[in-house]
Amino acid sequence: MIYNKPRDLSWKLLPSLTIPRKEKVSKRESAKNPDNLIKSSTPVQYPAPLGDNVDIILNGTAGFVNDLKLDDNTIIDLTAMPIIEGIPILQFPEEPYKEAEKPKKTVSAPPFIESPEAKKKAEKKADKLSKSKSTSHKKLHIAKIAVFFMMLYIGAILSFIIPIRPAYSEIEKRSLKDFPVFSIEALQSGDYFDDISKWFSDTFPFREQLTKIDLKLKDFYGINKVVIHGDIDSGDEIPDIPLEEESTENVTQPETTLPPTTPPPTTQPVTMPTNDQLSQGGDETAQKPDYSTQNLGAIIVAGDSGYEYYSFSKSLAPRYINTISALSEKAKPTNNVFAIVVPTSIDVTLNDALRAEVNSANQQKALDYFNSSIKNAITVNSVYDTLRLHRNEYIYFRTDHHWTALGAYYTYVDFCNAKGITPIPLSHYNTVTYNNFTGTFYTSAGQSSTLQENADSVTTYTPFNNHTCTITKADGVEYAWDIVKNVSDYGSTLKYLTFIGGDNALTTIVNHDNPTGEACIVIKDSYGNAFVPFLVPHYSTIYVIDPRHFEMSLEEFSADKTINDVIFLSNISTTRNKIFIEAMEELVK
Repeated sequence: MIYNKPRDLSWKLLPSLTIPRKEKVSKRESAKNPDNLIKSSTPVQYPAPLGDNVDIILNGTAGFVNDLKLDDNTIIDLTAMPIIEGIPILQFPEEPYKEAEKPKKTVSAPPFIESPEAKKKAEKKADKLSKSKSTSHKKLHIAKIAVFFMMLYIGAILSFIIPIRPAYSEIEKRSLKDFPVFSIEALQSGDYFDDISKWFSDTFPFREQLTKIDLKLKDFYGINKVVIHGDIDSGDEIPDIPLEEESTENVTQPETTLPPTTPPPTTQPVTMPTNDQLSQGGDETAQKPDYSTQNLGAIIVAGDSGYEYYSFSKSLAPRYINTISALSEKAKPTNNVFAIVVPTSIDVTLNDALRAEVNSANQQKALDYFNSSIKNAITVNSVYDTLRLHRNEYIYFRTDHHWTALGAYYTYVDFCNAKGITPIPLSHYNTVTYNNFTGTFYTSAGQSSTLQENADSVTTYTPFNNHTCTITKADGVEYAWDIVKNVSDYGSTLKYLTFIGGDNALTTIVNHDNPTGEACIVIKDSYGNAFVPFLVPHYSTIYVIDPRHFEMSLEEFSADKTINDVIFLSNISTTRNKIFIEAMEELVK
């Protein structure tokens, strides 16, 4: 907008401001520049509402200042401005006049003077209200106490109703304590009442439901990111020197004697349970391992994984060592006995900083003790270092106490190096993966939601050799089975049964591509299940024995067979498992 007429604006005379003049511009120069607009370098100061600086615009023919440019949209025509004593006076539009607001007066109310009668009445009312609240609180407190003692009373009554007390824990997969049998000796020693106390606490009604509720509440409130389940057994001190060599005659034998021979297999065709029967909700007992011999100790759930505590037993360790040392004499192999003791995940994959805080025995020291104490056998003592080297790989399950087939493969490579044979690359095996596996840690931790959210996958490696697998149960009945079974329809807690059908008395595997090769006996706990399939390419016949279910002595079994190698494999927790060790002693008697 160009302001060029005084009447267009409301004028306000300001203090005079001299507009600097420039040298005259000739008409010839003006012709070269028709617009003849030249910005002056001299700023003109003006009132704050319009800004800080403006530029003077020179226009034309006479070389005098004619226009004043305030901004891109505002130019004042100086030729229409009033002149006083030959000097143009700069004028600006007047801002609207605003009357200053008057401050508001605040009037305070006169002070209130309460009469003595009104004050006394208010105090009486407040006292009455206080007594009413106090009475309500007392009633609520009494009601809470009454409910508490009523629940205790009902709980006490329920706890003595024996028929509703559980006998088996589905979460822990174990039989609970039985009510003790009375005897004078137990009464005098105090064991009788101690056993009653253990029975009472172990078989409390609704024990599992209450345990689940407790765990879910802790998960909901984020309590205990590291959770310990079960009682921690500190165990005994691990010896610094190997066990002195002992005669196998000194091996403690159990008092009971098993039948000398296994009943002959039935000739009638028998059908193994189907996948549907083994799926969730089906008949799981048909192929369920004997959990009474696989009780876990205390476990710790840290992060997304469970770990089993390990404790050394100075009473059971020598018995374990002596039975393995006796294998060579009883099986009479033409080659060697191999002893493989496998560490568990707590000393391999658990974070080192947390492991230092956990009261679990040093497995590396214990393995050194076992490997140096076992006689008449080749101990594969590189297993610990090898698994530690691969600790960042998926070599142990998160929700189960077993190792994965990958962990078993790395130990198989160590075995091949000890035997002097070439291991088969993993690429030569047929690989299948089964998802949604939740194992023993999940059940022992009260079906932990943390472990359930981090369910495992079971990857299997099946040899390409033409082979057959036959399972013989403890009752002598035989079944044709797959060395690696399709368990996609099995229940989520049963998928480890994919390996050689689980724990059975005897499993016989024949490699038809190598009919004149060597034969071996594998004596194992459940860790051996994932290990055995890797041996198939190297032997013509493999006999897999689980001593907890096998009812024949090793000497009798191998009498009519040519056995080249005996391979013993167990995890380190088995070295403190009394049931397994007693079964081993019976095997080598």
